Formats: sequence, C-alpha cells, structure tokens
Amino acid sequence: MATRHRVYLVPGFFGFTQMGDKETERIAYFQNVPRLLEQRFQERGIDARVHAVASSPTSGLEARAHDVFREMARTANEDDAHLHLVGHSTGGLDARSVVSPRMAQEAPAFVKRVRSVVSLCTPHHGTPLASFFHQGNVGRTLLRYLWLFTFLTLHRKAMPLRTAALQACYWLVLRSEEAKLPPNLFNQIARLTAHLSENEREELIRFFSQVGENQALIGDLMPASLRTFNAQTPDREGVRYGCVVAGAPPPTLALRLLLTPDALLYGIFSFLYGRSAPLSRDLQIPERTEAQTRALQEAFGERFEAWSDGVVPSRSQVWGQVLHVATADHMDVTGHFDQPPEYISWLKSASHFQEPQFQTLWDRVIDFTVGRPVTVHPGT
Repeated sequence: MATRHRVYLVPGFFGFTQMGDKETERIAYFQNVPRLLEQRFQERGIDARVHAVASSPTSGLEARAHDVFREMARTANEDDAHLHLVGHSTGGLDARSVVSPRMAQEAPAFVKRVRSVVSLCTPHHGTPLASFFHQGNVGRTLLRYLWLFTFLTLHRKAMPLRTAALQACYWLVLRSEEAKLPPNLFNQIARLTAHLSENEREELIRFFSQVGENQALIGDLMPASLRTFNAQTPDREGVRYGCVVAGAPPPTLALRLLLTPDALLYGIFSFLYGRSAPLSRDLQIPERTEAQTRALQEAFGERFEAWSDGVVPSRSQVWGQVLHVATADHMDVTGHFDQPPEYISWLKSASHFQEPQFQTLWDRVIDFTVGRPVTVHPGT
C-alpha cells in the first residue's frame, strides 16, 4: 500500500491562512501554493493532502506552537499518513517547536508521525529588523495603532466618512486596473474592505483584536532571543530538516523604479532591507557545513553574508539541508511576486522572481518531504 502524506503549511508573522469569503477578493498567505503542491503530487502519483494552518497573529512562539497543534489535530488522526511541516518565516520556528523534544510532554501523539520540517526564509538565528522594532516599543505601538485603525474602520456603526473613504479607495483600484497598472497589496486590501459581509467584518475585527492584545512575537525574533530558543529547541531524532534560503539584490537608487507606481513599495522594501542589517554583529551564526556555505556562495557570490530577503538576513535562514537558494524577497516564495494577475507582489524588490522559479522551488520542497534526493541549483 502506497504511503500517504499530509503537508501542513505554517504561516509567519500575522499567522493567517486567508481573509475574505469571496474568491475574487480573498487575500491568501500562501498564494497558489496549495494548488501547485496538490497538482505536483498528483502528477507524480503521490497520495498527499495539503493543509494551511493558522496561528496567533503576533503572539509569542510558545503560543503559536500550541495553535499549530490544535490546527493539525483536526486532520492528523484521520489516517496514519506521514506528516510534514513547511513553515514560512516565523512559521519555520513554529514547526521546529512542534516537533522539538522540549515540547514532547505537551505534544499530541500524532507529532511522532512527523517525518520532515522545511523552513522558508526563517530567522533561525533572529533578524535585526525585530530588534529595530522592539526598541522603544516601536513595533508594539505600530501594531496597536493598526488594531485601533482597523477597529474604527470596520466597526458596525454607520460612519458616512469612513464609507466614502473606502469607496474612494475602491474607485482608485478600478481606475488603476483599467489603466493596466500592476496590482499590489494595497489593491487587494481595498477590494477586500470595500464590500465586507457581516461575517468578513467580524472575522477581521477578531483577527486584529488579537494583534492589539499581544505583540510578544517581535521580541521573540530578536537575535538574542533566538539564541535562547535554539539552545532550548533541539532537533528531533528521526525528523529530516531542510531549508529554502532567499536573498534579494541590495536596493539601489533605480530611476526606472522611482518613476513607476511601485516607487512607494520599493522604498518600503529598501527601508526594511537596511534595518534587517545582514552584517550586524548581533547575528551570531554557528559554523556552517561546507555544503551550506557553497550553496550560498554559488547563488549570491562571495559577499553572500551581506544579502537579505528584505526581512531576514540570508545567512540567518540556514537550518539543516539547504534545499534551494532563490534570488527572491521574503514574500516571493509564498507566491506573492510580480506576475499579474494570478500572482500579486506584496514587496517590490527587483528580484525578478517569477513562476518558473516558484515552481522549481516548490518541486524541491516536494522532493524533500517524500524523501527523494534534492540537488541544489543556485539562483534559480
């Protein structure tokens, strides 16, 4: 009898799977990833199911791991399938927590059936960007303001000015689409919020209320916090660990971007890239294997330590076998890259990551989960 597999996709910061009921306006964290994985598994004749799991938006790592337990419990005991965790960004840390011996006493029995953990763009050794937002409670303050703004925007009480503003944003989106401008995250948000059902309204208020209540995750992602986490969270024997590393070219003053509608998003990416501080002394990366170092060098060059995906330094993303090294930004690998209309980029990084690279990356993940040899071809 053929082995059955269940793959659980674990999101990063904000921890949602999707927002919105209507398919044309829905915002998904792993955009087009479940569909691609299911298609690829079917083409290879592999019996596999793909599940996207949710976790607390901005709560600490411990709370998020328990959220993943609960989400997996809904399906993991339906059969005796081999289980696999694939976590993006903070989701990779959540996945390591779930299978770690540290949580063995609390872990449900099905965790013993986890065969692999794959992390994508995960800050295994922390990111200085978290330290930047942690200083002076900058990040906590911004997240609380985000919650307050969302609450005031979505509250049931009729507010003509609010309604008019949302409709104006929606009108601008329609006009930009008529002008054939590339869609972006702002377009998606405007579409989602312009005509909210009562269920969507309540769901968004509930989500952002969690953001307003707990912002512990920012501190947990600092390099010093991750040193403690790694010391307390050893790998589990019998589980294979692999990683996908991403890095985008260091931002430049590119006139061709500054003169386009993408200028604001590229500016935000440039700011985040600088604050991710790839060469920061706070990053204490343990000695890599020769294979790990070679994979990074072949993709990004001899100065690979200066690379970042815009959020996490590339050298902080290494944990276990390097399955793939991509010239991409932090969100490209989840399906948010410049290839409209099927894919809508959330960051503008000039990484030129597109569908062929996206498919190659996830093919490598599939190979690793089912135990097939993985050959790294850098920069693809």
